[in-house]
Amino acid sequence: MKLSSPWFSSAIVAVAVISFSFVKSALADSYTIVDLGDDKGGIYGIDIAGDVVTWSGSGCGVSAPICYTTFVDGVASSEASTAPDLVYDDGTPCSSNPAGFNVSHSVCNNGLIGLGSFYNPNNDAMGVYLGSISNLQFLQGGTADQVFLNSAGDFAWTDGQDDELFEAIANPAPVQSFSLRENVVESSTPEPASLLLIGTGLLYFTAALRRKANR
Repeated sequence: MKLSSPWFSSAIVAVAVISFSFVKSALADSYTIVDLGDDKGGIYGIDIAGDVVTWSGSGCGVSAPICYTTFVDGVASSEASTAPDLVYDDGTPCSSNPAGFNVSHSVCNNGLIGLGSFYNPNNDAMGVYLGSISNLQFLQGGTADQVFLNSAGDFAWTDGQDDELFEAIANPAPVQSFSLRENVVESSTPEPASLLLIGTGLLYFTAALRRKANR
């Protein structure tokens, strides 16, 4: 029996659809938002480990005009009358801002951007955003009057509207365990080896069908 050319094409498309349907979709970055307390002064900085240092005009005694509080994982761990000796990783001014956003303050670091925006031309909600310029996530409402971002994606900001200090702590990437290989990070992008295997399989499949059709 001779098989028609459209049948070959349909078979190849079906195999390709089935193969790529097993590729898992990417999971969006997630964050844990922590309220660091009232804005009695401001944020001093954030270090590469995600520790945030705030400052205020009270809390360390009468003789200390400024008090510095260090937050580790969003929890106040120490106070001092002088700034702690931390390796700060606060980010830098952004060379550009996302299109469609009316940005009030922004900071960039390691391909990420944290910003506050209001009355956006694209009608997105007013508030605080974090992510890459092409893939921003809305964190919460309010303002971002001081912005700090480390290279790991931890973001700290002062909300002048509500007089509060906040930190968005980047959660670890999701991990899925397999019986033969553990701690594999989930990804939606097929690896080159997988693409090569699928492509080779399709070629062999097509050749086999052609041989059968020609008999």
